[in-house]
Order: sequence, then C-alpha cells, then structure tokens
Amino acid sequence: MVVKLPKQVALYCRLSYAPDGSVEKVERQEADCRQLAVRMGWTVSERHVFVDNSRSAWQRTRKRPAWDQLLAAVEAGEIDAIIVYHGDRMIRQPFDLETLISLAESRGLRVASPSGTRDLDSPDDRFILRIEAAQACRESDNISRRVARGVKARVGKGLPGTAGGKRPYGWGVEAGTRVKTDPESGEERRVPFFDTTQPVAKEIRFIQRGIERQLAGMNQASVVRWLNSQGAVTTEGNPWTAKSWRNVVLAPRVAGLIEHDGSLHKAVWKGAVSVDVWEAVKALYAASAALSPYQGRERKHLLTGIGECYRCHKGAGTGCEGATCVGPHHTVRSKPTGGRNRKESRIYFCPQCRGIGRNLELLDAYVEGRVLRLLSSEAFAKELNTAMEAGSGADLMTEITALEQRRDKVKADLEALADHPDVDPTLAVLSVGSFNRKIAELRGQLDVPAKLRRLVDLTGIGQQEWRSRPIDVRSTVVRDLFRVIILPTSWRGPGFDPSSVRLERRSLGPHAARGMQSSPSLG
Repeated sequence: MVVKLPKQVALYCRLSYAPDGSVEKVERQEADCRQLAVRMGWTVSERHVFVDNSRSAWQRTRKRPAWDQLLAAVEAGEIDAIIVYHGDRMIRQPFDLETLISLAESRGLRVASPSGTRDLDSPDDRFILRIEAAQACRESDNISRRVARGVKARVGKGLPGTAGGKRPYGWGVEAGTRVKTDPESGEERRVPFFDTTQPVAKEIRFIQRGIERQLAGMNQASVVRWLNSQGAVTTEGNPWTAKSWRNVVLAPRVAGLIEHDGSLHKAVWKGAVSVDVWEAVKALYAASAALSPYQGRERKHLLTGIGECYRCHKGAGTGCEGATCVGPHHTVRSKPTGGRNRKESRIYFCPQCRGIGRNLELLDAYVEGRVLRLLSSEAFAKELNTAMEAGSGADLMTEITALEQRRDKVKADLEALADHPDVDPTLAVLSVGSFNRKIAELRGQLDVPAKLRRLVDLTGIGQQEWRSRPIDVRSTVVRDLFRVIILPTSWRGPGFDPSSVRLERRSLGPHAARGMQSSPSLG
C-alpha cells in the first residue's frame, strides 16, 4: 500500500511546560519539527509556521492567536498535515481536539510528532488522540491543584500567595535576579526579584504620614498633592493619583494581613499601621462613598441625547430629505450659560450647529407638563389598553380579569365569614393564594413590551410622584411618548416660548391609535 505524501505541511510550536519536565524554546521545537519533516519526506509550507510563545493551552478561555490561525488554515483547506513537537504542545483540552477533528473530517489530515504520526481521518487514530488529550487535560488539572495547594500553604505560613509580580508599595528588598522572557519576541533578559516580606523604610513612612493626614481630616486629593510635593513616586516611578493611593491604603497588606478566598490571614511582615487604624481608613472611605456616591455615566438631565435639532442630520449633509423625514438628527447636550447666574442656569444646545439653545429648566418643565397631561387623560388610557390587548392577546386578558373578579368575590365572602366558628382561616388563605398564583402565571405569559408595562405603571401619576422617579426612568418615558424637536425662535422676552419646541407623539404599538399623524418634515 502506497501512502500519499502531504503537499502542504504546517508547523505548530508553543512554549509551555513539557511532560518530561523540560522547557523547550520554540526555536528548538521548530528545528526538531523541521528535522522530522526531512526524515519523513514532507515539505513544510513556510507561510504556515505557527508559533504561540509563552501561551498556555490549559484554559479554554486563554487566547492562542497562532492556534486560531492554524484552525483557519485547516478550515480553508490550505494544509493537509501538521507537525508538532509533542501532542500536548498543540492540545491540552479535549475541546481543542474535537474542534480540530470537526474541521479536518474527511480531509485526511495527518498529525506528526517525534512520538508518532496520527491520521485524523482514521477512527482508531482519533480514539488514541482522544485518550492522549484526556491525559493531558488531567495533567493540567493536577498542576492546577498543586498550585492551589501551594498558594494555600504559603498563605498559611503568612507569605504572599505567589512570588513575583509587581512590587507592592512599602515592601520589597531586591533579593537577586531572574530570567524573564518577552511573550511576543521570546527575548530573554534578567530582571530583579524582590523579597516582598521586607519593608522599605522610606515608603512605609509615606504610607503612615499620608494615613495620619487623612484621619486628621485632610481629603484624599490633598494627601495626593502632598505626596507628589515630597517627591514620592509609585513603585513604577509614576506620580501619585487618587486611585493609586486608594489602592495602597485599602490593601490588607498595609495592616500586615493577607486576603485569600475572602478571609484575612496574619502575614509574616509587620504592617505599616495597626489593624484598627486600617479599619478606620476603610470606614472613612465608606462614609465618603455614602455621602458622595459615584454617579458613573448616569443621566443628569431630562432631554440630553433625546431632544433633536430641527436641522442637523447625523451623517453626511445637513437639512431634511423629503416631506416625511424622521431623522436621525443630532441630539442636544447641556452646558452652563455665560450669564450672571452661571452656576444655576443651563441650556440645551446642538453640538453640531451650535445655532440653537433653550433654557434647560424651562424646557424640562414644559415637556414634563405635556407628559403628565397625556398620562392623566382618559383617551390615552383607552389607547394604552388597546395596545396592551393587541400585544398580549385578548383571551389571556379576559381570563385574567375573570379570575381577578372571582378572587375578589371569594375575599369578600371570607371577610364576611371571618368570625364564623366553622370557617378555617388557613383554608381561606390558601383559597385566595391559589387565585393569586394562577393570575401570576397567566400574567407571565403576556407578551407585553416593557414600554407598555412602564406606561401602565405611570398612568394617572401626579407631579410629586413623577419627580420622585429616577431621572433615567422619566427620560425613558419622555422618549416612549414623544419625539422632542427643538425649533428656531425669535422669542427674546422672559418665560418660555412653546412654539420653540415640537412634541410629536410616538405610536404605542403597531395596532395602537396615534394621537398625531406621522412626523412631518423637520425642515
């Protein structure tokens, strides 16, 4: 039987832990693979040499760029064989093998290494490869367990869980050098390593003085300015920032503690401050966060990103196209005015043309008034009910209504018989509870959009209750109900010009009646 030689052979090399306990450089792996190709008479495709340097294959979530390129080449039919230094250089998880097999199915793809050659088109070879992949996976799991046990043992002795990494501020005396490999180029260089159990006296003093100032009433920004004025820098040589200082003083290490699996353990090093002082610092930050919570990107103003400029289109060109233009248009932002009451007065403006500006407080009040008037109208309630029935199904709504009426009647009858000696109160509760469970189950089947549920909850709402809702909720309701278009105006007097804004009703759903016709041209 004549075995056909592959025409396009790929090489795959990866630097990691080898089963024989050695660590092979990828250059050495590639050289050995090329020698094997010569002995087997295979021709290596030079554009299909894939190298993952310092990349682990144990975790499925870990990215291996060269491995992904190899799979893409297999899927495209560009290669018909792969040479790898050892099977576990390519595969450490059964998932990886199954991915490769699914791509190479019925293509006669062969895999060769110094330990032997396999054909992914052969059921027997696939069986052997699956066993080898399972063994590699087990070995990786064993290594992981040993590492976890080692970390736990180190923590139990009061030592850091892992050696190496960035030196923590306040600790770390140089104890020698080690070889570090660049993950991209593979270049090796010697770098110092530190004994992080030994304090750095100068840095410890900065930590202690900074904490003393904070507990005495100095705010964080002032402490950071003081550190920088004293020439103090972080372990990476950078100026101090609020974030870098907060990370240092809130770390358990500062109090001579180690955190592992959510628990604190006593460390072998002496803390810069006592545990009581550290707890006081944490309480200080917690109190500050409670008084001034981080707002993140939460909305601050009602119409920012909702109100539209009447003339500025997004994308190419300006002006409107056609008589039924509905956008998209540039939306407004807010900024303070330059008048006497700069701290209090803000306007909405178009960042594109900067040709419109409306008083924020007056425009918000006008829009909210229109929203509340609509939510309180009987016509809107009927329109919303029609949309609810169209979206959820009239049959379900009818069944729910009938159950609610029966439940209410049972409750009334039970209340009338509450003092009757033959009425079991437990049975009464169970009876009403069964109705409630059935009604809740049917309501869960309703296909009602979140928009309609939100509007039902706000129907008939008053101004005080409306203002108590979060600004994000109010803004979303405005967008649900209206398209807010800011128009030009010649008004120069006090107060607000209602003609300077157009509110166009949005449809509640495909079957709901519109309060107005489709949006006319904005031009």
